[in-house]
Amino acid sequence: MVFQLKDVSVHVKGRPPILDRVRLEVSEGDFLAVLGENGAGKTTLLDLLLGFRAPSSGDVRVLGEAPHLDPWQSRAQIAYLSEKVDLPGDWSMGDFLAFHRAFYPRYSLERESALSARFKVRTGERIGNLSAGEIRRAQIVAALAIQPRVVVVDEVTAVLDIIGRRRFMETLSELRATYGCAVVMATNILEDLEHHATRIALLREGRLIHESPVPAFIEAARPRTFSLRVAELLEHA
Repeated sequence: MVFQLKDVSVHVKGRPPILDRVRLEVSEGDFLAVLGENGAGKTTLLDLLLGFRAPSSGDVRVLGEAPHLDPWQSRAQIAYLSEKVDLPGDWSMGDFLAFHRAFYPRYSLERESALSARFKVRTGERIGNLSAGEIRRAQIVAALAIQPRVVVVDEVTAVLDIIGRRRFMETLSELRATYGCAVVMATNILEDLEHHATRIALLREGRLIHESPVPAFIEAARPRTFSLRVAELLEHA
């Protein structure tokens, strides 16, 4: 099992639970899409997996370890992509990639080169001159070149253009098929999920209201579309 959440809750004094007794499991090769309205708890769930915060109750295990205890060997096998990460504008793409690779012993220069070509990342470009989508492409190259066992994605696809988003999803599927990499993606962009995700989890107000394999979800939704069924569940839960 790549990660497990067992009855995990996150509380902040004076507020309703951010997460409320969530149970989830993801195995090697899985692609879990975590969907929900803004404030549903998606980013908090990812923060738990990355060790950015500890659960108030329950148990979180990633690659067999409790991530908030900062196990370095496990952390070095987890790629993290987020729209919240800012890069220094006076660095070049090459500076950023060189800085990033210093922290990951499994980092592959061969994979970095192949990914740079796929996502059209030019190492000489200055980050401050690039669009948000171009910066995200550089982050994708750096993250996936570490040869991760787990890829955690928080809302990065919104700024990618059509081609960039398609290539990103295809690359994730290739990593899963070839290396057994697991993917956890929090997003509100439903496009392509039904073709790439293997499982779907819906959060509402901190509660897990639905979790199932994507093929079963699509079959149960008929004749409605994937997107319409997601909206119905979130609205009426």
